[in-house]
Amino acid sequence: MRIRLRYQVLAVILLANALLTMAIVIANNQAFSASFAAYQQAVQAKRLAPLIEALAEEHALEGGWQHIDSMRWSNLVKPFLFGRRDGEPSGRRSFDNPRFPGPPLQLRDANGATIAGPPFLAEFSTWLPIENTNGERIGELGIPTSLRLTGEFDRVFADQQRRQLRWIALIALLLSVAVALPFAAVLTRPIGRLQRATHRLASGDYDTQIAVSGSDELADLARDFNHLARTLAQNLNARQRWIADISHELRTPIAVLRAELEAIQDGVREPNAETLASLYQEIERLSALVEDLHELSLSDAGALSYRREPLELGHLVEDVLSQHSAAFERAGLTLDYRPSETPLLIDADSHRLTQLLSNLAQNSLRYTDAPGQVKVRLSRQGPWAQLEWSDSSPGVPAEALPKLFDRLYRVEESRNRASGGSGLGLAIVHNVVTAHQGQVEAKPSPLGGLTLIVQLPLRKS
Repeated sequence: MRIRLRYQVLAVILLANALLTMAIVIANNQAFSASFAAYQQAVQAKRLAPLIEALAEEHALEGGWQHIDSMRWSNLVKPFLFGRRDGEPSGRRSFDNPRFPGPPLQLRDANGATIAGPPFLAEFSTWLPIENTNGERIGELGIPTSLRLTGEFDRVFADQQRRQLRWIALIALLLSVAVALPFAAVLTRPIGRLQRATHRLASGDYDTQIAVSGSDELADLARDFNHLARTLAQNLNARQRWIADISHELRTPIAVLRAELEAIQDGVREPNAETLASLYQEIERLSALVEDLHELSLSDAGALSYRREPLELGHLVEDVLSQHSAAFERAGLTLDYRPSETPLLIDADSHRLTQLLSNLAQNSLRYTDAPGQVKVRLSRQGPWAQLEWSDSSPGVPAEALPKLFDRLYRVEESRNRASGGSGLGLAIVHNVVTAHQGQVEAKPSPLGGLTLIVQLPLRKS
């Protein structure tokens, strides 16, 4: 059987209050018992003061305790122990106690030797000193702990205090129930709203939001929930756009291939070298798109293998630029490379960084007008090795810069589909840089085109 959270909170509050009340009752009882025992002892000493004075006079008259026997002891004690006192009924007790035959008091001399009375243990007794007129101790009067010379009103008062304490504890528990019920409801109400919102979110309603009030942990949880819902909604929209873009990208070369093949089947076009070259070009474009999609999916899933090793970034950049120098020359682009003044040693996968640099080179080759210029700069920026890749016009609008690393995104005004790009190169660049714990940024180039700044962490010596 499932117990609702509000009742669990209520049970915890009541349990804590019950334990606290029990501890208070026990502590109060102990304190009251100790105080009442001290009070009883003081009253007992006061009531036995006349007996102590009589014993001191008896000692002075007889010159000691030698004459005290059991009969004399009973005659001395009985009038003071059971006589009528002001405000109390006269006592009627018998000395026929098998444990304490005779008066339940003990007399011993100044040396501790027992003179009269039952032989009860001294550690369970209260001893009242007996002094002569000179203030010298001549003996002690022992009172057993079990003996209570307490008035009837004292006992009634003690019982009344204990009963009132029990009633107070019960009333306190009832008040805690009255307070805990609405408190538990208020405490669990935000959790209930979060539960209902979570159910809607799990069913696919990503527009679900929770009203946030306060600054406690539940408010922080509500803010995190709202952020999660917005993120899921954004991811859903991105996935839908991603599927639509892929479908569009695949449809274009497939439509061209179908049109070319249908034209050949209908005899409109001859299967000559020019037609086959056109078909091959579309197949190449389709193959490149599929390969880029495959690489991007692997990098998104973290499935790309990275075999990191110490390497000098400047040497790798020089090798990639050397491989593309002929392509830059054919495209009418002037390459301007300035290496770092100091070696840039990093821990990286040379194959993946070569792929990254090749994508940057292909990006400039596809989207830079001839005659144009490409500038590559390497430098050390604190703990980072920085690569700055700039090209000339056409440029990218400022509002499009944050989207350049999105999948299949193109700036249609200048970087169009006719250039042959799949729109995935910079997305792969971003994933490779992120996998190396680096960062990449796009900004306008002083040459009129685009500047990409890649920073990779330097190897710690």
